Amino acid sequence: VVDIRKYPHLQKNYCTGRWVLTMKMDKDGKFVKTKARWVLRGFQDTQQEQLQTDSPTTSRPGFRMTCQMAANESWKLYHLDLKTAFLQGETYDKTPFHREICCQLPPEAEYPWYMVGKMIKSAYGLKDAPRKWWNRVDGALLKTGVVPTRADRCCYVLYDDDPKAQVKPFKEPLSQKNIETAAEYLFDPIHGSNAVGKKVIGIICLHVDDLLLTGTNKFPE
Repeated sequence: VVDIRKYPHLQKNYCTGRWVLTMKMDKDGKFVKTKARWVLRGFQDTQQEQLQTDSPTTSRPGFRMTCQMAANESWKLYHLDLKTAFLQGETYDKTPFHREICCQLPPEAEYPWYMVGKMIKSAYGLKDAPRKWWNRVDGALLKTGVVPTRADRCCYVLYDDDPKAQVKPFKEPLSQKNIETAAEYLFDPIHGSNAVGKKVIGIICLHVDDLLLTGTNKFPE
């Protein structure tokens, strides 16, 4: 929280906000709870044209094939809903350009008009919030050892770490006899499948702030 009068440059990128209330119901339509979020008016962001806003999510075939794999192997399905996801994205110090934005504080905070919030990371309503969140959760998942599939960037697979199950690189010298193989390498630099000779022990599907997990008993470890 800063005094905007002391930071004139922040006045060039100021976003107001509003409360958004969501009524939560159960499967029978009965009231469960009310959720309130302070959402910024992202269309007021003067830097919105400079932001990377794309945010990958699991495709429908990737989700269905994960469920089919769980059914075939008799694996349990787990669902995780990550709370306040867009408030936990990357900080703006990792932004390639100088990102400065301030926001209106909720009136319930009882601050004077000149006190604003200087953003150190994105929030609900800003266009870069989904991308900042995806960057962080994707990096965290990759550190656990899962590998994204080539067909679906947000479908992650964990292979058995058995050293015997390794993909052997192509070592055959190129010649006229294997010109077709050479052409295949030329037009498809990422040749072959990461799953050759390996056993899948877990799958994670990421859709915004929802995670679908399935795998063997070893997978949760």
